[in-house]
Amino acid sequence: MLGAGFYWPLLSFLSGNNPLHPEESFLQWKFFKEFLSDPWNLRVIGFSLYQAFLSALLSILVGLPGAWLLTYYNFPGKRWFRLLTYLPFILPSILVVLAMVLFYGNNGWINRGLMTILGTDEPQVHFLYSLTGILIAHVFYNFPLAMKIIGDQWERISLKYHHAASSLGVGNMRRFFGITLPLLMPSIGSAFVLIFLLCMNSFAIILVLGGGIRYTTIEVLIYQLARIELDFSGAASLAFLQGGLSLIGMAIMLKGRDRRVDQESASKSWLPEKLRNRSMKAWFGLCWILLVLIFALGPLFAILMDSFRKFEHGEWIYTWYWYSELFTWRENNYFLSSLWNSLRIGLGSALISSISGLGLVSIIAYRKGVKRRFWEMLTLFPIALSTVVFGVAWFHFYQGHLAGTVPLIFVVMAMHALLTCPYWIRIVLPTLESIPLQWHTESKMLGKQPLEYGVRILWPWLSKTFLIAFFFSFSLSLGELNSTMMIADETVRTLPLEIYGAISGYRFSYASAVAVILLILSVSTFLLVEQSIGFFGRLK
Repeated sequence: MLGAGFYWPLLSFLSGNNPLHPEESFLQWKFFKEFLSDPWNLRVIGFSLYQAFLSALLSILVGLPGAWLLTYYNFPGKRWFRLLTYLPFILPSILVVLAMVLFYGNNGWINRGLMTILGTDEPQVHFLYSLTGILIAHVFYNFPLAMKIIGDQWERISLKYHHAASSLGVGNMRRFFGITLPLLMPSIGSAFVLIFLLCMNSFAIILVLGGGIRYTTIEVLIYQLARIELDFSGAASLAFLQGGLSLIGMAIMLKGRDRRVDQESASKSWLPEKLRNRSMKAWFGLCWILLVLIFALGPLFAILMDSFRKFEHGEWIYTWYWYSELFTWRENNYFLSSLWNSLRIGLGSALISSISGLGLVSIIAYRKGVKRRFWEMLTLFPIALSTVVFGVAWFHFYQGHLAGTVPLIFVVMAMHALLTCPYWIRIVLPTLESIPLQWHTESKMLGKQPLEYGVRILWPWLSKTFLIAFFFSFSLSLGELNSTMMIADETVRTLPLEIYGAISGYRFSYASAVAVILLILSVSTFLLVEQSIGFFGRLK
């Protein structure tokens, strides 16, 4: 399915014929050279790389103290605080956009608070629709990812190195820069490359917060060229360049993962006790927790509060009006159809992802060396590739081969399955590889058939992980916007599309109410699986 559903439409788009000029293919060297010779296009590429670099660097700097804190300290609520590390997986990007607008915008919570304190009617914070706003949104979205990747590795570093250094009289700073940091560099590098790719491929955040053509990125330009200007040659050239950068990034990540250390866990101190002992490190950790909770939960709290606000009779009141509007049955209530579409697309794509992922994970698990790395890169490439490029490729493929024969909702379902399948594989693969090889050998010696071995041995061992992967894929599908926007029309509205439409129409309270419903669905699905089975460690 990966070859037919992902690589075929992608290669078909890159090498296909231009419908406006049938004798020419989209991607030709002359078009590519002409496209790259345009100073504006070079500026867009340069800005894309620049903002992605800054976003990744800042995400690492913000996430690094959190990784240290989770490694060396236990504290009340740590289990819930650790849930922040999964924020990028369960929080749709369009919700990040809405949260930033409501918290940092001209009429956001920060500005309203400052105007009240200073006694002025003029907003005091104006950075939202600029590079600063883009960076804040990207850091908000990605610093938990850095915290998780680095923290997972930090917890494996053995204390024997530090004990040996202490016995030699080496100070804390020299121990960190001489021992800890070199051991963390592979995970820091992997986190940096992954976040760099995610920010380079960011679409919804740039589209809304970019504030104009000055902050156009590769993703936004591909969307404009393919869907607005119908310049498929330019879109194909950019897609080819973006795909090459993604492949390089994937290769670096896989190489860096091979160099990670695997040692015993470090001992942890009780943070409240260290605070009572006036430990400077503990107080630094507490300050970091408080700042991060404000930074991470403040914008989400703004969404919740705004969903109850309504402007009536010249003043803002708090009411259940928007929620009653959402669930009131009427002919033009697009929310209910969007909710129904999101649920069935999510469940269908999770099922397809599970079926296709089962075959792929079996192939990867029994490969070694270069062959294994090749198959991993082949299956993980959909994560690194721009979902906008993927959506444009499928739009072109759908118009040329499937329009009028396959309902669009099934096409969107298949697209979501292809995008979530790599995550399904990354969750299931470690559990599959943990099965002792001698079990299969002993089963054959006892004369057991493959079907019986699968039902009685493999299924009990893997069933919980399959359930985790299924609902994780479902949660990812619920929040997918970029690829859906490229191909969907009025017949296939989803919750993220409904939120985007409301934001575009400046109906922020309505968008907030829909966002709360989407957030409840995503978070409750995630918490249900984590609570009943135990999710931590599955993505390491």
